[in-house]
Amino acid sequence: MSTIQLTDLATGVSREFDSTEVKVGRDPHHALCVSGPEGKVVSSTHARFVVHEGQWCVEDLGSRNGTYVDGTRLEIKAPKPLSVGQVVRFGETGPQFRVTEASARQVPVTVVESAIDLSAEKTLPMEAVQTPPRADSAAPKAGPDKPEPAVVFEEKKSGQTFKASGVRIRIGRGTECELRPVSAGDTSVSRVHSELTLKPDGKFVIRDARSRNGTLVNGRPLTGEHSLRMGDSITLGEGGPELLLTSLTLPERVPPPPAEPGTPAAVPLPTSPRRSFGGRGATQFMKELVAETSKKSATRTGKIVWTFLILLLGSVAALYWYNETRVQETVAALEVQRQELLAQRVASDSLGQLAAAEMGRLRAQLEEASASAAPAAMLDSIRAELQAATQRTQDLEAALQRAQSSMTEQLAAGAVVRREAQADLAELRQQLQEANANRVSIAQLDSLRQAVIDAEQQVSGIESRIRAVQGVDLAAVAQANQGAVGLVTAYSGRNFFNGSGFMISPAGYFVTNRHVVFPEGRRADSVFIAMADQRFMRRARFVIVAPADGPDLAVVRLRNYSGPYMERIDWSGTRAAQGEPAALIGFPAGTSTALDQSQIVRTSMAAGIFSKVTADDVQFDGFTVGGSSGSPVFNANGEVIAVHHSGLREGAGLGFAVPMARLVALLPDSVKLQLGLR
Repeated sequence: MSTIQLTDLATGVSREFDSTEVKVGRDPHHALCVSGPEGKVVSSTHARFVVHEGQWCVEDLGSRNGTYVDGTRLEIKAPKPLSVGQVVRFGETGPQFRVTEASARQVPVTVVESAIDLSAEKTLPMEAVQTPPRADSAAPKAGPDKPEPAVVFEEKKSGQTFKASGVRIRIGRGTECELRPVSAGDTSVSRVHSELTLKPDGKFVIRDARSRNGTLVNGRPLTGEHSLRMGDSITLGEGGPELLLTSLTLPERVPPPPAEPGTPAAVPLPTSPRRSFGGRGATQFMKELVAETSKKSATRTGKIVWTFLILLLGSVAALYWYNETRVQETVAALEVQRQELLAQRVASDSLGQLAAAEMGRLRAQLEEASASAAPAAMLDSIRAELQAATQRTQDLEAALQRAQSSMTEQLAAGAVVRREAQADLAELRQQLQEANANRVSIAQLDSLRQAVIDAEQQVSGIESRIRAVQGVDLAAVAQANQGAVGLVTAYSGRNFFNGSGFMISPAGYFVTNRHVVFPEGRRADSVFIAMADQRFMRRARFVIVAPADGPDLAVVRLRNYSGPYMERIDWSGTRAAQGEPAALIGFPAGTSTALDQSQIVRTSMAAGIFSKVTADDVQFDGFTVGGSSGSPVFNANGEVIAVHHSGLREGAGLGFAVPMARLVALLPDSVKLQLGLR
């Protein structure tokens, strides 16, 4: 059976068609009739969905405004093969339908039974043996002298009456059905939904014909066969037509004719000897067997119950022990992370001292070589090393200064916001005092009190964020990780789009958002990446992009990459909690803020707290602005825990990110092996 399901993208309504052809247009006789404002660009007979060479296709039938598949206009009378997920639009601005299901199974051709040659010689009966009558010889059979079964149904909603007769009556919306209690456009009823059949014992039964939405008899789902009785209610699918059986006529059972005088008595067929069951007879044997089985079953049931209880208690004890062990391991891991962070901060503080010591050593060597009249080549070498060390020291000081400036700006911005919120709170309190003195209405007092409470909560939240920023060494986090952050530039046609991302492996695998490399919903023509503290871009190639209904993530790669990458990543997604400090490093506003006067790419940093953490989404609340799509989000220990993907326009500083745990399923096996995830 060939079926196709189409979902209207404007309303979200899905319709399924059980046919090999579905015509589309404004004509109400078509299976898919398009009306309303969007139907103005649709022709009377616009297009059709048709099974062509074993596959569903869409074909434009000479429409005025054309038919489009994923934005590409089709040629007239040229069937276009379809696959699940593709979008078909009728007219440039007309309705759009997504193909959500397409099955083009070929129905086998029915084989015609061979005709019976009535002129052939009849089979002669065996001597002395007369074939006994068949058990179903009394079954009613339709014929010229015997009426066929007849039924009359009344549809409850419309009151319409439906009549049919025959030993087999099919109910559905197909033209081959004898009963078709459906209205135009009704898709809840299958082509052949259910079937009424006359049984050999004279009963008229109903069964479901493997319909899509099932059949209900008297409000209960029909699973097998049901013998029809007057007053039975048959519902074709949930919410479908409800038929009440008001009349049922069955043919009478005709007893077999008496034997004519002189007809020899029938000789019974041979039967097998009666089993004695140990001399006790079948009935007594079965009674004893049932009693013994019941006794054994009771004993076995008791054993099973006690065994289950013992296993349940053991499982609870094991689970408790496992949870306690996990808690202890988590506490130990946190302590290790604190020690690592402390060591990292100590190392960060000592970098400047080491650089200064190295410069002093090189200067001493240079003075010693000059005093001892060393060769010119040795002096030039020492001078080159001294210049390189000086440059490294300057770069280090610049990085530390940028990180410190970023933290200072964050705290300054927080202080401004806090002062404004405190001023608003003081003004509200003054208004509340004046209202109490003037004895205004209770409703106004309640409104002012609620406003004061809201303002106090806002001030408290701002102060907690400032404390969180002050409690984290943002300079150490920035210094350790900013070199692995890159500015992404995606080119699509004549336009370009900016975003952020970060390197996750030494082999050049780079993480960003899907919407960064698929700007405006389409794959970019090319993607370039400029790493932090660099002034040149390198072209990246696509590795994997999450589907539209998946997380907003993408992975690209820089070939022959040699540079820093994120060495501390929380792949489990468990090392962030609500209220803990958080930080973000990226390029808000793209190239307009990323490039300095020397045209070198410089990162920006934001800080705040985790306001909400779930397995699917992380909410970041801090002093920042939008435009940092693809930026890494860090916890207080300097670990990457999520990828920033969006923010609220009405709430500056409120952003959302995808946990790193959701990236694992997208990574190729080779990358997982490199990262130790397999």
